[in-house]
Amino acid sequence: MDTVSCARCGTSLGSGALFCPRCGTSIPPARGEAVTTIPLGQPADARGTLADALRHATLGEYEILAELGHGGMATVYLAHDIALDRKVAIKVLAPALLLMGEGMVERFKREARTAAALSHPHIIPIFAVKQREHIMYFVMKYVQGRPLDAVVHDVGRLAIPLVQTILAQVGDALGYAHRHGVIHRDIKSANIMIDEEGSAVVTDFGIAKVQEAEGLTMTGVTVGTPAYMSPEQCATCEVSGASDQYSLGVVAYEMLTGHLPFQSNSSMTVMYAHFNERPVDITRLRPDCPPNLAAAVMQMLEKEPEERWPTMDDVVAVCGRPSLRHDDPIRSEMITLAKAGGQSELVAAMNVPTSPIALAKSRRLVTAPRRVARWWLVLGAVGSAALLWWAAPWRFVGVAPPPPGAVDTAVTAPPAAPPPAPVAADTTARRPRESRVTARVTPPAPRRPAPANPPRTDSVLPPAVAARQEDSVLTSLRATALAAMRRAIGARATAAELGRGDTMLRGADSLATAGRLSEAMMRMVAVTSLWNETERLARARAARDTAPSAAAPAVPDPRGAIESVIAAYGGALETRDIGKVRLAYPGLTAAQQQGWADLFRAARTLKASLTVTALDVRGSLADATVSGIYEFDNTTTGRLERRPVTFHATLVADPSGWRLSAIH
Repeated sequence: MDTVSCARCGTSLGSGALFCPRCGTSIPPARGEAVTTIPLGQPADARGTLADALRHATLGEYEILAELGHGGMATVYLAHDIALDRKVAIKVLAPALLLMGEGMVERFKREARTAAALSHPHIIPIFAVKQREHIMYFVMKYVQGRPLDAVVHDVGRLAIPLVQTILAQVGDALGYAHRHGVIHRDIKSANIMIDEEGSAVVTDFGIAKVQEAEGLTMTGVTVGTPAYMSPEQCATCEVSGASDQYSLGVVAYEMLTGHLPFQSNSSMTVMYAHFNERPVDITRLRPDCPPNLAAAVMQMLEKEPEERWPTMDDVVAVCGRPSLRHDDPIRSEMITLAKAGGQSELVAAMNVPTSPIALAKSRRLVTAPRRVARWWLVLGAVGSAALLWWAAPWRFVGVAPPPPGAVDTAVTAPPAAPPPAPVAADTTARRPRESRVTARVTPPAPRRPAPANPPRTDSVLPPAVAARQEDSVLTSLRATALAAMRRAIGARATAAELGRGDTMLRGADSLATAGRLSEAMMRMVAVTSLWNETERLARARAARDTAPSAAAPAVPDPRGAIESVIAAYGGALETRDIGKVRLAYPGLTAAQQQGWADLFRAARTLKASLTVTALDVRGSLADATVSGIYEFDNTTTGRLERRPVTFHATLVADPSGWRLSAIH
């Protein structure tokens, strides 16, 4: 059977697929194939027409510089805000969405305007929502960085502190939106950006759902990406904040394991799995994952909304929130990952507006030497990079040594004239993962250079200079990776722990030798991250090994502490106060809370006698079987009732002791 690949995420798809079940990008039908539905994406030639329509609609307000990417529902352009002299991102809805009726258009406009009122450091703000004839677009803040899906695709499983940081920041953003009545509906790794300040920000609130919006809901329309959609979203049922929580759980699973919980070429197969299948437990795929984090993510992926965490604040509290200083290694690693993408080069090439409208201040053109300086300023370590450049294994491959006496000639010979500037240049990001980031730049017509005082231009660098820049960047990344390796060795990491990074480093060198420098750069970033994690584990092991064995207290039997937690839960029930019950059992679900509230109203007094009858402890995770009797005066019948009960409880140990995590 013929297969195709998604142009956005690279997922292999079966013949006849209309869109990618992983990222939602529409797939153009094969030549001669009948199409019975309206595709939401646009083919490449249609996107050119869309860009022209956007330029016409925004004339005098924004200058459209380049296409940043496109997906199933929209195309995003980099633009220059002429009045405020700043870069913005403009998201244009797919024209097919406008054909779905006036109700769909009004829903998007109303919901996007409400989402524009959100103000949170981890939400990309929407500046404007506008509609012209046959075109509707959102103007948003432009954030330099990389989408999380590209990071996971290139690096694989992320370090635990990195996952906790991203979960905490995105969870804060969603919790804030939910408190203001806005549900995102399309949370996925592609809609989470890692910016160059080392923060995670949520984008694409333009299709958000406003709770309690009247008169604009269209039934039977599913908005979202199949691989990340909640069961209720797949069924086109009413969604709530619990749906965003499920989607974020899929993202967390992806960050921890390196792949999605359910994968298939068929979107219907993926949706069926969301309804009926339980994902493989995270601890089986990632043994080093803390039990509380793994259990929290698995609860986020419960099929029924009421079985998930009550709010996003509860998710953040259970998963943990690393405290990031400005110089924290986790923040530094996020900055490195954000700058490893191709958009930095794209934006750097467009740092000056080219609008024919005169601005108040003069425009300063940037020449090639300043672009080189900007590369060095971002990457640093000039001395180390220059030294390693001469020692790098790819430096001398395929280069014949100069003949005797040729050195002076090579040094004093004048440089070759650069090739003439082309009339139009299409600059495409080199990394396959980011092939969608395409700049269409039309430079001014080439001038005839005068013999003296040639005009300054912002033209494309000659190939030789660009190649030297890429080599210099790769050399600096290699120096960073080797420094991480030396720190890991200093922390007494074992040869086996260092071996994986060494293998990846040799692979990066091979890619560089083959001329695949962009892929080699990404591999170097992954090597640095791996050796940083190796250093952390080695230092933690050394701290445990050097602790005096005599001073280490004997491991206490956890049964007594666990029985105390269960007894405290029973005591909280006897108070008939939901707030005290939640303190004893933070994982109390909405359904459980409603059940206890009903019982408390029907009971005058309540006595809970609970006993742990079976206990299975595995490290910091415990499963307990609890039996007992609830005895209460029924206010309706006036009689004393005794209700036997048996349930299973999951408990998690942290530095403060054992906590009641879930009751089944």
